[in-house]
Formats: sequence, structure tokens, C-alpha cells
Amino acid sequence: MNFDQINQRHNTYSIKWDGAKAVYHNPEVIPMWIADMDFQSPQPVITAIKNQAAQGIYGYSTEPNMTSIPQIIATWLQQQNDWEIDPDNLGYSAGVVNGLGLAIRALTKENDAIITQTPLYGHFKLAVENSKRRLISNPLLYQNGKYSLDFQLLEQQIVEQHVKMAILCNPHNPTGRVWTAAELKQFAQICQQHQVIILSDDIHSDLTLPGYNYQPLAKIYPEYQDQIITFKSPSKTFNLAGLQFAYYYTTNPNYRKQMQSTAAYSSNPDLPTIFALPALAAAYQNQESHAWLMDLRKYLASNLEWLTQQIESQTAAHVIRSEATYLAWIDVSYLKCSEEKLLQALDAGGVGVQTNQEFGLDDKAGLFIRLNFATARLTLEKGIARLVKALQQLEVE
Repeated sequence: MNFDQINQRHNTYSIKWDGAKAVYHNPEVIPMWIADMDFQSPQPVITAIKNQAAQGIYGYSTEPNMTSIPQIIATWLQQQNDWEIDPDNLGYSAGVVNGLGLAIRALTKENDAIITQTPLYGHFKLAVENSKRRLISNPLLYQNGKYSLDFQLLEQQIVEQHVKMAILCNPHNPTGRVWTAAELKQFAQICQQHQVIILSDDIHSDLTLPGYNYQPLAKIYPEYQDQIITFKSPSKTFNLAGLQFAYYYTTNPNYRKQMQSTAAYSSNPDLPTIFALPALAAAYQNQESHAWLMDLRKYLASNLEWLTQQIESQTAAHVIRSEATYLAWIDVSYLKCSEEKLLQALDAGGVGVQTNQEFGLDDKAGLFIRLNFATARLTLEKGIARLVKALQQLEVE
């Protein structure tokens, strides 16, 4: 796969590219916001989708558990994470956010408190508040340019706010932290002590960068696995978000039944699109797809190293040393300007990114940018040049 290839995404129904005009004022903006990649999926995936499309009939798809998909997923998790699971314990949703919403509505009540770490993935906030639950913000510790969990505050908030559920992001979006086994165990032990259900969003787990090792919480701490629901998807890994498919795993049969019942009650069952299952099979089973993923990780690591050098050598900004994902988290607190002014300057400069408010941060937390670097190097070079120029102009104002 040539990741340097520039793929034209305008007029392709892409929210990242075609939808940017509804977010940014500059019509020439390079969109580096929404978390999908500008790379084509592996060829076996493309072929599988084409073969499915060639049938010419696009009816409802079958339930995943009526196919070989559960075993394919189980084999993938064993290969990638050394995690042995029972395929019968899998559940399915149209996306990880959909699955999180199902779990929240099925397993908690209105006004129940749900805790998660900030900076947060914005849809966590929406999933909680749209379900009429209370979101409790548990700020990560930010020291010497690195993020860590604040266990003391976590337990204090769980007790004081009577927290019923915790949402963990592993690896963490937007900071890129891959939580260590010790951190995961301590997190789970606190939740176990206070009987807090854990939803673990592991959608970026296949995108760890070289030198880091992701571990599923339910594997690390099996003593509490009946109270853990792990959410995964091939969508980020193989750039398949538009196919609308995710899966979740829990050894608690009552949780699966309650979530499935909630899905059936609130709407039609969460069936995948007709293209999702053959795409997943081609991604998870084909060696060419596996090789593509290995090359992708190397390319992403190279992009991150390059953009870090460019930004930090030309500005006073600090790029957090991400351990996973294709999202750079950049500390620009040195600017001492408002978030609104920062966004205006970047928009005018032609680069579309996201900042504090999208991640549950106020001005007291500093000033941060999240930038998607999963794009061809030439596009990245243009985007970073625009970002650097805008930051330099803000420095002298």
C-alpha cells in the first residue's frame, strides 16, 4: 500500500471533507478534524465490498451471530491481544458510540452518575447527557507533558457522586495514552470496591505505535470481568467507519440481554450494513490486510515524528508523545489567547482542527489542539505548514 498516495475525497459524501464547509469558513481548509483516515482500506477489504455490491441486491443483512463472524472476531482478539474469549459472549451494534448508548440506557437509570476522564471524546458527553444521566468529569493528571490517571480523585468522586458507571477510553482519545497493566488493575480495583460498571472503549486498540503494548482491561483484571463491557470495531483500524459496525464483549449474560432488549425496544435491532460483515472478514482474516496494518502503524509513527519535529522546532507548542491512535494532541497554552481566537486564526490559515470545548476542557485547563495526521505526507506537510504559520502569527499579536 502506498500511503503517500493522495486520494481525492471531495464530493464523495465524506463528512470530513465535504462536511468541513459547515464547520469552517475557509473554503480551502485542509480538514484534520474528524477521526477517519485519508487512506484506502486494504485491497482484500475493497475486493470483498465490490463482490458484495456486484450482487445488486442491498437488503437487510443477517445477524452476525448467525455467521462465522463471532469466531473470526475471537481469532483476531487472540492473535492481536493474546485474549481468549468465548464468541458466544459477543454482542453487536452499529458503532461503538451506539453500543455505549445502549449500555448506558440498559444498565443505569435517569440521573445516575457516570464518570469518565477529561479531556474526553466528545460523544461520551452526548451519550451520557442525551440519556438523561449525570456526567462526572474526572480530569487526568497532566505533568511534565504526560497524562496519567488521578486515582485518588477518581475514588473520591465515585463515593461523593454515587457513581454507577465508568467509561474508560483505552487507548485514550485524545491524549493517545495506552494505559499500563498496573494502571488498568488499579482502575478496576477502585470500581470493583464500589461496584461501578465499566464500559471500556477500545476502538483505537489496533493502532498502538511501535514500543507500546495495549492490553484489554477484562483480560488484565478477570476478577471483575462480569462488570466490564469492552467495545471494539474494525472501523478505525481499517478505515471502515462508514460501514457502521462494532462489537462488544462481556461475560455477563444479563448485560447482553438487557442491551439487546433495549436496542429492540428503542428502535430496530442494530443490524450492520450489508457490506460490514464481508469487510470485517476480509480485514481480520486476510494476511494482506494484516501486512497493510503493520505498514500503516509504521507510517503513522513516521508522520507523528515528523510533525512533532516541525511544530516544536518552529513554535513553543508541545506535541504530547502519543502512544496510539492517529490523533496528535498539541499543547498551545503558551499563546495565552482565547480558544475562539485560536480557532479563528487556524480557520483563516486554512487548517481545520478541534480544540478544548470538543473535549470537555475549559480555559483553566490550558489550550489544546487535536489534529488528525492519518493522511498522505504531502497533505500533512501543507497542513502543518499552515498550522505553524497561524501559531507564529498568534505569538506576535
